[in-house]
Amino acid sequence: MKDFKESKLRKKLKKNKLTDKQKSIIKKIIIFFVFIIIILSCIIIINKARILRVEIRGLEYLNPIDIMEEANLSKYNNINIFNIPREEIKKDIENNPRLKLSSIKISFPDLLIINVVERETLFLLESSSGIYEITDDSYIIKNDYIHNYDVPYITGLTINPTNTIVENDYSKYLSSVIYDLKTNHNEIYNLISEINAYGNDLILYPRGYQVQVIMEKYVKVEKFVDLAAILKTLQYQENQTHRIDFRFKEAIVN
Repeated sequence: MKDFKESKLRKKLKKNKLTDKQKSIIKKIIIFFVFIIIILSCIIIINKARILRVEIRGLEYLNPIDIMEEANLSKYNNINIFNIPREEIKKDIENNPRLKLSSIKISFPDLLIINVVERETLFLLESSSGIYEITDDSYIIKNDYIHNYDVPYITGLTINPTNTIVENDYSKYLSSVIYDLKTNHNEIYNLISEINAYGNDLILYPRGYQVQVIMEKYVKVEKFVDLAAILKTLQYQENQTHRIDFRFKEAIVN
């Protein structure tokens, strides 16, 4: 009798046991509903995630509030965090020739960070229409306020102030020479106080020396290196040197 009851119980349990096919179907249904929940959650997050704050970083001389207003960056408030118009922001920032866009980053949950780089001033250029800042990459900047006076001051170069960058051939040439000095011979670059580029020669005035230096119009970087060496020797001479002429094979010092 006992064996009969146990056998009957086993049959009942076996009958109620899920088949592998049924288990597979149930598993698929669960996965489907989990997937639907994830999709719905993502849609909600995407719709809710919006920019509430905009910050501009990387400025050294310029005022971030002024740049925010100039570029109208407040218009990017309340836009979807996954739909940032990066090219439009780049254009708004670089309308100011002093600025280059470095990167755009999102700081969750609601902060848009715009990283910029200020173009460095290579030299100041005096022209008939005013004083301009020429940047390392030859951009022409005309502002009422000069940000850096501790750079070479050049007169006699030709530029078109309506252009964005320097386009005159000789102005581009001399800019490239000065940039080479700044990049590879910074101590010599810092010696240049003023350059007069009128006429067929260059007249240079070294910083800290009462000396006039005459150079060829298309001067090479090597001539500036030679000049620096001569200026060092002048520090120890009792007689005052008034002129150094580099237009010949050998420099003439008198």
